Amino acid sequence: MRQFIQSAQDLEIYLAPMSLDDEECVVFALDGFQSRLALEMLQIRMRKQGQIYNLSDKLVPCMVVISERALRASRSVIQALNAQISNTIILDPVMQIEVMRNFVTGLEEILQASEEFERALERREIPTPASFLRCVDAVTNYQSLDALKFSFKMEQVRQALESVPGMEAEWCEDLCHPPQVSLFTQLYRRQLELLLVRLTATTAAYEESRSIYRKAWGFLEAEDLDFADFDTDAFVDSKIEYLAERFEGDPERVREQLAALEEVALNLVAAMNHRMNDLLNAMEPMALERVRIYNLVRLWSSLLHHQEMNRWVKMRFFRNMHRLCSHRGLLRDETGLQDLLNLLHTRG
Repeated sequence: MRQFIQSAQDLEIYLAPMSLDDEECVVFALDGFQSRLALEMLQIRMRKQGQIYNLSDKLVPCMVVISERALRASRSVIQALNAQISNTIILDPVMQIEVMRNFVTGLEEILQASEEFERALERREIPTPASFLRCVDAVTNYQSLDALKFSFKMEQVRQALESVPGMEAEWCEDLCHPPQVSLFTQLYRRQLELLLVRLTATTAAYEESRSIYRKAWGFLEAEDLDFADFDTDAFVDSKIEYLAERFEGDPERVREQLAALEEVALNLVAAMNHRMNDLLNAMEPMALERVRIYNLVRLWSSLLHHQEMNRWVKMRFFRNMHRLCSHRGLLRDETGLQDLLNLLHTRG
């Protein structure tokens, strides 16, 4: 995907105040947002929504009012944008494929940008401004794709499937509820794996595994920069101790639980693949219409996966920004993106 924020000037454009008509605004309460960083990232992702779907070069008129913990946005622009996305997504197979590709490439870009940023932090170095801007841009690009959930609903998928010869209600519902390995389930599995190390290996092996767990998953215990209150060895140990008591310290029971989770996941995927093959066979007489319907089903599944990954993406970014604040003695909840960029420009 295109990198929209490549310079300090670009970042300033996405953070600058906008003049909005109060009578034409819709207001979103942001009571759950604690840090300035979270509020600014929300504003950027909202302003990008027309750009990320190639529907407009203009920023969506919106602005976070930090003192009110609220987001104000142009109602007419958002409604028009949602209608454009909905109409294009439903009718255009090329757009459907493009959005699915952006879900994949957007996540790949985040991984690359995050790993580059993290390597510098691990060397106790200050990352470059370019590395920081790449992270901010990649994360907000991926999050901006979330606009699709306001324009693309399960009912639209269901209506498309009803035109398929021989479609039955149960079959349709299965396709509308594709199996997803939730972030919670992934986290639980990693905790069980860590528990198994604690029960069967040395203390040194457990401590090494705990460090790996925290690096990959330790930032998921909250929704803002306060995750750091839980991303500690002591907190992880308490979670593992709870699980040890639950499984009565029996490693065989832990292995059985892990195997059961794996079997359920594999069976769900196999069942979904079977349903999709049946769908392709049923649509054989439908010519080009089958491409559109097949893409809609896949796009719906991709959107659900994106919503799961969105939290992981956000929290990994917050973890890295928190580490940067900690290294330089900045207050985590009061530091903004411009503060961090200024810091990187004067690093040394």
